[in-house]
Amino acid sequence: MKKIIFQKSTVQRAKPLNFNPSDDHIFKRYWISNRPECHILNLKEVYVVNKTIFSPHTLTIFERYSHVNGISFVGKLKTIFMFFFNGKKRRINKAVWIHDNFSNNYYHWLTECLPRFLFAQGELNDHIVIIPEKFKNYSFILESLQLLNIEYTFFKNRESLFVSELVLTSLIGRVPEYRPELLIMLRNKLKIPDQPNQVPSRMIYIRRKPAKARNILNDLEVVKAIEEFGIESHFFEEYSLKEQMLLMSETVFLVSIHGAGLTNMLFMHQNSYILEFRNEFDEGFSPNCYFNMASELNMKYYYTTNKGTAPKTNQADYEIDIIKLKDALREICSEIQTDCRGSS
Repeated sequence: MKKIIFQKSTVQRAKPLNFNPSDDHIFKRYWISNRPECHILNLKEVYVVNKTIFSPHTLTIFERYSHVNGISFVGKLKTIFMFFFNGKKRRINKAVWIHDNFSNNYYHWLTECLPRFLFAQGELNDHIVIIPEKFKNYSFILESLQLLNIEYTFFKNRESLFVSELVLTSLIGRVPEYRPELLIMLRNKLKIPDQPNQVPSRMIYIRRKPAKARNILNDLEVVKAIEEFGIESHFFEEYSLKEQMLLMSETVFLVSIHGAGLTNMLFMHQNSYILEFRNEFDEGFSPNCYFNMASELNMKYYYTTNKGTAPKTNQADYEIDIIKLKDALREICSEIQTDCRGSS
């Protein structure tokens, strides 16, 4: 039976604080956008097979809850084949399903999966989270579950589970749709007990180590420019989730290229400042995930457009426009009224 926790609604977003009308093509899909419906299904005697959920009683595969774009016809046949021929199945009494096929990513885990647990928690009674065994390789997943005191168990890639009672949670919309209530609830629940209660004042630039894409081609120029404004550089890949959270709680201004590091705005105070390096070709859904997130969290969002080596943001490297960068830094530092040294 379907139970709706949050109804679908519409949100009208304010423009970035340094918005240039010539960039309307980047943001236009999201001046008005949706906050998604969130619902749960309470299922009895179902199976976890082929990384999705199968009910033999109704011959239903609930792939839209486990795979963002569903699974293919061949994938469905494989699921049914594995159900009949996998032999002995491990039994779990009560479980809750909160992940999909993108969930081993820092952004997706924090903004989509953990919120799925939060909106279902009123329906849970000794239910445990079931997640793929490969999630053991991602420290931020394990650390977040431990910080939230969530009981969980892993299942192997080709293993089948029989679940007597399964709470199946819907996806948190499509990228980049959010429920701000859940983001704020997550931030509050993840707050570290010994986190200092102080006014944030640090200014942080998330520097990326070489990767397959979204490298900054003039990285040293960027570092030199931001250092002129008293901004620190950090490689977040070197930090645990707890260390990132603590650093963000002390941060009033976060600078980053489009990427998962910007998810850490979740741990900043409201009305803090965000500067995102964008691809000048940015269009479509996913590139606006951090603009939308900043809007939902009441952050002061700024951006610069930069030349990319490819039209698709996730496949491009960037040449950061240093003139635009310094203009944005001067404006933001003036707003913050902090000790930004800044050069002309």
